[in-house]
Amino acid sequence: MKFIGKIWTSAASHRKFLILFFTLAGLAAAGWLLSLNTAFADFWTDNVYPIICRGLTAVTGRLPFALGEVLMYLGALLVLLVPLLGIICIFLRKKKGYTKFYGGYMRTFACICGAVLLVYTTNWLIPYRSSVMGRKDFVTGKKYTSRELRVLYFYIVDNLNESCRDMPRDEEGTAVFHEKAEAEKLAGQALNDISHEFPRLKGSYPPIKEAFCSDVLDWMWIGGFTYPYTMETTMNKYTDRMYFPTLYAHESAHHMGYYKEHEANFISYLACSQSDDVSLRYSAYSEMYDYVFDAYFTALIAENADDSAYEEIDDHPVMQQYFEDLYHQSDLVAEVYNEDDHALEEYSDVAADAAEVGWETQSEVLEEYDYDYVVTLLLEYYDGVLY
Repeated sequence: MKFIGKIWTSAASHRKFLILFFTLAGLAAAGWLLSLNTAFADFWTDNVYPIICRGLTAVTGRLPFALGEVLMYLGALLVLLVPLLGIICIFLRKKKGYTKFYGGYMRTFACICGAVLLVYTTNWLIPYRSSVMGRKDFVTGKKYTSRELRVLYFYIVDNLNESCRDMPRDEEGTAVFHEKAEAEKLAGQALNDISHEFPRLKGSYPPIKEAFCSDVLDWMWIGGFTYPYTMETTMNKYTDRMYFPTLYAHESAHHMGYYKEHEANFISYLACSQSDDVSLRYSAYSEMYDYVFDAYFTALIAENADDSAYEEIDDHPVMQQYFEDLYHQSDLVAEVYNEDDHALEEYSDVAADAAEVGWETQSEVLEEYDYDYVVTLLLEYYDGVLY
């Protein structure tokens, strides 16, 4: 093992690399510590983050592909090369040219890791640790019961049914949704329309990009994700048109600094539900229906509610046309999926199993910041309005 020690000892002669690495790591550590202070995280997200975001978006937004995804694959390759080159070095340890190359690779790799950590801290961790919805007073901690959930649930159902009835339809009765570009434009305007309540949303929004690995995302039930390193929003291409407006608004909320999942869910719903466009409203109420139904049903069970509460749900149903719209959209997506080649499809079950573990782990890690807790934000927002 002496040759490994020599490789790393020789790094001392490369002061520029050492200075760069420790500077990057030190700044990342400082950002991590400062982000523990919510006031600092709020200041950074409100004032510094937008500058970084606009600067990166001005460059990456012009690219027709997701640069962040390419960098992710490149990063995975660089990581895989670390043990591979190390094994080769064991056999070529007497070759000065190779050991010099290996030492340089490891130093460069260390600096790249430091840079990745720093950008991750400034562009994701600090905003993530800011106040919920960017307002210290937004979440009061008030406890809600099935009484408030009942009102919220029927509010969602009523608006979902109304939106379903108001949707433009073709001669066969099929709901007509906007093309991707038009839906992006309308969703971006909807986000700006609520910026008087949530100022971080003020501004322009880049188009969302289709992921190269959309089939893998589909197997893992992932609709989209945001790259904090390049400020790009990316989507699973097998996303139906009913869901697309809320997906776009969700990822755009992340883009503007709302990185908690329940925040992005809430903003997506609020913006689209208040839009003048019926298809955005339909998308919003459709997305929230399952969240609120599950929360209400769980509360009824926990409170040992009598049968009348469950009968009331059956007597106030979502109209059948809504489910027909869902099935039709699902069929359209299946057609697109079947037209494509899927070289890794034999591993789809493995991806699905990994995703199940991943979703459960994320829920445990994020806790009250997970997707499901959007219902809590809805209860807080409508307190004094609906009940």
